[in-house]
Amino acid sequence: MSILEFVTVTLSRIRSKLHPRRVDEDFRKELALHLELLTEDNIRHGMTPAEARRQACLRLGGVDQLREINLEMQGLPFIETLIQDTRYGWRVLHKSPGFAVTAVLTMALGIGASAVVFAALNAIILRPLNVPRPESLYSIHRSDTIANQSYPDYLDLRDRNRSFEDLAAYNLELVGLDTGDNPSRAWGIATSRN
Repeated sequence: MSILEFVTVTLSRIRSKLHPRRVDEDFRKELALHLELLTEDNIRHGMTPAEARRQACLRLGGVDQLREINLEMQGLPFIETLIQDTRYGWRVLHKSPGFAVTAVLTMALGIGASAVVFAALNAIILRPLNVPRPESLYSIHRSDTIANQSYPDYLDLRDRNRSFEDLAAYNLELVGLDTGDNPSRAWGIATSRN
């Protein structure tokens, strides 16, 4: 469905909600016209007027069913369903205030916990480092050995530095995580120095 078709359908549905009687009357007129045309076509094919009208009604289908289908197609189903669900939810919560309080507290705790987790995730992972130009950070490491550089190596690099504005050191250590039955190992940042 193109954007133009979507806009046209949406505007038509809004119009049908604002003027439901006029839309229903237009549909009745259109349905009567189709019935009349089918009846005339059946008469041209040799049927009696009564039989032609009966066959036209059968071919067209139930008038009441067509009106119901038209009403369903003319509405805004998402908004109507949302309004119905909201009304139903309000009635259920109004009938049992204890459940309502429990539901509201559960939602509040869930929203609060989500906000706290997002704030922590944002502060730790998503937000860039609090340095003037994070795009100009570099990592210096030795490629000839797997072992970490020693702290005296770092001090020597820092004192002889003429290329960088500042240096900082960190050390990744393999630490143990005891969860009871299955102790495991994980990498973690143990120390950092400026």
